[in-house]
Parts: sequence; structure tokens; C-alpha cells
Amino acid sequence: MAPLAYRFVRFLFKVLANAFYAIEVEGLEYIPPDGCPTILCPNHANSLTDPICLLAAIPKDKRDMVRLTAKDTFWYKTDVFSVLIRSLGTVPIKRTKDYNFAKVDNSESFEKLIESLEQGDCICMFPEGISRYHSKVAPFKPGVALIASETLTRNKDTADFSINLLTASLVYIRREKFRSNVLVKFNPPIVLTPQHQALLKTDTPDGKRRTSEQAINELTSVMEETIRSNTLDSPDWQILRIAHTARKLYAGDLGTRISLAEYVRLTKKFVNALANANEESSEEGQCNGNNEANNEHKEIIVERVDSNVLHVDDPAPKEKITHQGVDINILSRDLAAYQDLLDSYGIKDYRFSRAIPLSKPELIGRILIRVIWASVLATISSIGIILWSPIFICVKYKEYQIRKLPKEDNYDEITQYKLLIAAMLIIPIYVTAVFLTLPFILITSWLIPLLMWLTIRWTEDLFQAVRSSISLTKLLLLPKEEYDHVKSIRENIREKVQNLAVNEIGLPENPEVLINKSRPRGMGYFSIRKRRKKDYNEVLRLWDVSGYD
Repeated sequence: MAPLAYRFVRFLFKVLANAFYAIEVEGLEYIPPDGCPTILCPNHANSLTDPICLLAAIPKDKRDMVRLTAKDTFWYKTDVFSVLIRSLGTVPIKRTKDYNFAKVDNSESFEKLIESLEQGDCICMFPEGISRYHSKVAPFKPGVALIASETLTRNKDTADFSINLLTASLVYIRREKFRSNVLVKFNPPIVLTPQHQALLKTDTPDGKRRTSEQAINELTSVMEETIRSNTLDSPDWQILRIAHTARKLYAGDLGTRISLAEYVRLTKKFVNALANANEESSEEGQCNGNNEANNEHKEIIVERVDSNVLHVDDPAPKEKITHQGVDINILSRDLAAYQDLLDSYGIKDYRFSRAIPLSKPELIGRILIRVIWASVLATISSIGIILWSPIFICVKYKEYQIRKLPKEDNYDEITQYKLLIAAMLIIPIYVTAVFLTLPFILITSWLIPLLMWLTIRWTEDLFQAVRSSISLTKLLLLPKEEYDHVKSIRENIREKVQNLAVNEIGLPENPEVLINKSRPRGMGYFSIRKRRKKDYNEVLRLWDVSGYD
């Protein structure tokens, strides 16, 4: 059973994660139960926010405790997050980056992790080794495979011993933005046993014990490919940007009626199509030669568990897209230009998708309804906004400071500091508010946290109403000839996107069939199923932003 301190911190992390993000979880059925040695291996895009979201996503009845790993510099700090991380029984890992790229010794930490596995625990390791603000998953390091190899070797005489490598794909739509959406997807586990002889350490002529480098690399490659294929892994931000534009042109009317997981899979297909086209011309010959060489020597070392039946399963081959009839380079250019045009007007794509555009009286009526609704929301949430304001002010200032630093080395820490500030200030705010309402403490002691929690939803709806009012106002002021011009451009590009989607990517001609009535459970009043947003990109701000700068 997990220690009391661990349970408290895990509960705190769950509250913080669900307050900051709208989280959807897929693949809970793949999480091995307590007692099964498990290595949880997610991608690492958002610093300490990643383990927070993972702990919030994993139910206690699935895994009572997940032993985290973190850079050892947290053991030299006294801030709130460092204390909380250490209280979770986290194992420190030395990174060469923190020691001027000198050789480091992690043998003691690896021994703790191996002992935890032998006891049937679940440990969490990030194979990328470092978090960074980037559009692409970083190459995996072999640490996870090496620990699995050592553990299997030490238990090779135990017939029923096995290790589950549970990969998890974390997808943040806007990783640093308040009330953005997050997908936590657990993939089918890779089950390793001592029967995988290639992974066991063997004695060498020099008296040392070593693992097959080929087996380690193959296992690491399988993990990396599994995670990449289930994230919005993109060569650069521009391809991801235009992939979102293509998805909206193909299935923008679906909005959030599809699950976040389906939204990610759909966008990923367009990312692959647009990215592969740029790579095929320069790398086709070289890639084909390398693939043939790799396939000749590849050993099958991985078994997956599917409906409790073991079967051999090679990693899925990369999708080959011929792009017949569609010039992807021209389409990419047109998608970028079209999105630039939308950004210049400050109007979303779906405003131009109507067969018959809204008349000016209809636009004015819709604007008035949203203004009235925004006024109501502003009124009922005003007290809660006042209570939240110290946190909002502090996190905005911290974000301003971080954004003055280099992007890839620091932007991944924005959310971490926002959560840290919220964790530090929330209790003083509560105590102060209760003290100021002391005569009514029996009521305010529970009313204040309820009001602050509901204010999150009301404020989100408030921004959505104001954002919609601004967009409709811009549409109202847009001359008819310009509206018709944008619409004609849209129809021309949409036809090409539809051709790409149906004839080459293999998507259905009618996107409505992608809607799945069976969806992951939401957060009740906060559930996306009760929101019906136009897009998962609608975070807490007054205008739409399509770029990632």
C-alpha cells in the first residue's frame, strides 16, 4: 500500500492537473495490475507536468503507486515542487547535461529501480532523457532497455517472471495554456520474459557481462516508434500547423463531437502525409536500402498482450503514401497561405464553411446573444475571478520572464511553474478568504472552494463567448467581396484536401462516421461532451492562434 504522504501528493497533483487541463485518457485496460513488474515509458514534452498528468490519469485501483524518476538536481532545491517530487519516493537520475556532459554514475539509482521491479512495482522512466519544447519526439536513450535486460538476467531462473513495458503517448494541444486539452494514451504493453535470450546479459572473454547491443537498440526502437505513432510527432511546427488546417478543411464540422483521441489520430494522418512528401524525394533511395539491411538481421524479441493472448507482433511499417493526383508541395504552400489569410482576418475556418453565409441581421443577433451571455458569466464569476487573480497575475509574470529565454530549453517549463505557483498560493488565498468572512465560516469554508472550482468553468465559457463575439464582429465588418474571395480559395483547397484524405490517406468520404458514441468518461460538469466546442484548440484566451511560436 502506498504511503500516506504519497497518497496526499497524488491527490494534490490530480486536482492541479484537472484544474489546469481538460484531460482525456485512453487505453486504461492496458495498465498491468499491482504486482506485475512494469516500466511506464512516456514521451517527455512538458517537464514536471508530464508525471503530474500521468499520476492524475492512472486510477488507484489500477496502480496504487507509481515510482517516478527525476533529475537529481531536485534533491538540491527547497522549492515546493522539489519537496513534493521527493515525497513521492522518486528515484534521482544524474544527467550528463547537468554535469557539463561529464560521465555520470547512476548505478545506485538503477539498483533501486531494479529492486522495485523485482517487488512487482511500477516505475516511470522517460526514454527521451530530457524534456524540451519541440514538435518532434527526441531520439530514445537505451536506459529503459538496459534496466529491463539487467532485471531479466537477475531473474532468468524464475520461470513465470516477466516485465511489462507500458508505453504512454502524451499529447498536449497547447501544452502551456490554461484549460487546454491533453490526451494520455496507454499503448498495449510489450511483455518481456527471460525467454527473450537476446536481451539477457552474457559473459564475455574479458570477464564482463554484456547485453546484445542489437537487442537493446531494437527494443528501444520499438518503444520509440509506438510512442511516435500515437503523438502529434512532426518534423517542424509549420507542418503541424498546416496539418491542423487540413484536418479542419476535411472534418472541421465535427468539432469536439469526436473524442480527443480520434482528433489526434486524424491530425496525425495529415502530419504523416505532409511530412512524408517532403522526405520521399531526397531520402527514398537511402531509406529503402537501410530498411532492407535492418530487416535482414532483425530478431523478433517483442511479444504483446492482446485480450490475454500472447502473439508475435512486429512494429507496424510506416504508411506509404503515393500522393497520386495531389501535388503535396503545392498543397502545403496553399494550406500555409490560407491559414495566414485567416490569421490576418482573425476569423476561423468554419466561419467560411456555411453554404449560405449569415446575413448581417443574423450576425448582429448572434453577437448580442453572446454579449449578454458573457455579461451573465462575468457577473456570476466575478468573486471567483477576484480570488484567482493573485495566481493569474503571478503566473502571467512568470510566463513573461520565461518567454524571454531560449525557446527549446525553457518553454517546456512554463506549465510547471504555473502549477507550482498555483500550489503555493491556493492555500493562503483560501485561508485569507475564510478569515475575511469569519462570521460566516460554516458556510464560506466549503462555499469558497466550490466557487473557485466552478469559476474555472464559468471563466472558460466567458472567454469562449467573448472570443466568439469578436470573431462574429470581424465577420460582420468583412466586405462581401472579401468574404467571397476567401470562400472561393477555401473551396479550391478543400477539394484537394478531400482528395488527399479519401483517395490516398484512406479516410472515409463522410467524416461523420468517425464519431464514436462510446467515449472516455469526462469530468462531469467540466466534460467536453457537455461543451460542444468548435475545436479542441479553444483555450482560455480571446483570439485564435494557429502558430506555435
